[in-house]
Amino acid sequence: MVEPLSLWNITPIRQAILDFVVTVTTQDSPDFVPPSERVATFDNDGTLWCEKPAYTQLLFGLQRLKDMAAADPALLDEPAYKAAVDGDIAYFANLYPDDIPSLMKIAFDTHAGMSQSEFEQLALDFLNNAHHPQFDVPYKACIYQPMLELLGYLQDHDFKIFIATGGGMSFVRTVSEEIYNIPRENVIGSNISFEVGREAGKLVLLRKPGLIEPIDDGPGKPVNIELHIGRHPILAAGNSNGDIEMLEFAAASGKPFLNLLLHHDDGEREYAYEEGAEKALKLASRRAWTVISMRDDFKTVFPF
Repeated sequence: MVEPLSLWNITPIRQAILDFVVTVTTQDSPDFVPPSERVATFDNDGTLWCEKPAYTQLLFGLQRLKDMAAADPALLDEPAYKAAVDGDIAYFANLYPDDIPSLMKIAFDTHAGMSQSEFEQLALDFLNNAHHPQFDVPYKACIYQPMLELLGYLQDHDFKIFIATGGGMSFVRTVSEEIYNIPRENVIGSNISFEVGREAGKLVLLRKPGLIEPIDDGPGKPVNIELHIGRHPILAAGNSNGDIEMLEFAAASGKPFLNLLLHHDDGEREYAYEEGAEKALKLASRRAWTVISMRDDFKTVFPF
């Protein structure tokens, strides 16, 4: 029999996860939760896959800016296009969190007007073939193996798992089944609107500019979880200030719950940073959320 969570070090954090699952899945436990209510929601960027040196979908958007500038050099007069061509990631990093609309515009509007199938093929090609600048492997390989193992462990215990990403729903859906074993329909995220068009006489969905509110970040996460799932999670996992409301939503379920916050403190195997997670880490200590130390709790990080 394979030991559960074998990619985790034997620490109190690993034991807390195992204990919670046993408690809510044991029939005669006072905290038993029926399978229909065993909902788990996971953030994606920085929780399931690497989010540095920038969000993966932003890097995908930068490639689109480069391609558009190559086709029309006049676009280089616009700062975003010039920064993309120059590889100036700091320009885009400075837009978060104070100017999220501009950041989202780059990530989403650059693909407006194309069909949904064309967008998904571009996204899949990027995730398959573009390489992470530090690890030199495809972006879709930059998955935290202990978190992937946790997803499988929860599925084995009849949890229904959903990704609640601040990134694009369509972007993550292209690989969710392949890399996470999570059905496309179980991916929640920021989204654009569509309109019906026709190509060669066949109906297609065309991507429109602009995002559908709310963006799936911060207070938008519980709203979108309710819209897509209709239930509170009893387990929620995130890594940043943008996940606070999702964790609070799990705590408000009225059922036993487990909130996990991944702390990026491993500068040798991944990155060490707290920027963008300061508030979440402070709240975790006051609200008994379970903080996972990448350095101490992960036996391994990546598959490579």
